Amino acid sequence: MNIHLTGDSLIARYEGHKQPIINEILKELKDKLSITNTACPGDNTADILARMKADILSSKKADKIFILIGTNDLALNKQIGLEQFGDNLTEIIKQLCTVYESNEIYFITPSPVDEQKQQYRTNKLIREYAAVIMKVAESMGCYTLDLYQQFIEYGQLSLNELLHGVLDDGLHFGEEGYRILAELIVQVL
Repeated sequence: MNIHLTGDSLIARYEGHKQPIINEILKELKDKLSITNTACPGDNTADILARMKADILSSKKADKIFILIGTNDLALNKQIGLEQFGDNLTEIIKQLCTVYESNEIYFITPSPVDEQKQQYRTNKLIREYAAVIMKVAESMGCYTLDLYQQFIEYGQLSLNELLHGVLDDGLHFGEEGYRILAELIVQVL
């Protein structure tokens, strides 16, 4: 199986590994998995659109594509409004559908944040932007994986511990968070 991962730093992070940590954990969980990862730290939906042809559509077509986006769109210091965010998601899907069937496209909602450490992102904003992701994806025949809810329901660590990554900034989670993300992806493979 071939999958394509793209989005922002939450998909791109190495967390001390030799490649994006999500790639390593996915390969541990699923044998014979080929992964293309074109995630770029700092990306928002406008950035994804700007690099769609050069970085994403130019890659070999995968069996499924997973996009984790929205974390930077909702950041108060560089916010893209909800309406524009929805329009950008619609355009992303339209462009992806020149290569992919809509049922091969999976959006992943942003994870929660530790609001004690994050001054530009709140969980209320994440839920609002996640709702737009779900609405747009469903209306266009795509799927959404609710990473936010998976983190909230995870019972083995507190949310603050789960969100403790190398940066410890309340946004970039650590290995246990990547295991949750990887398991969410593997469920649909």
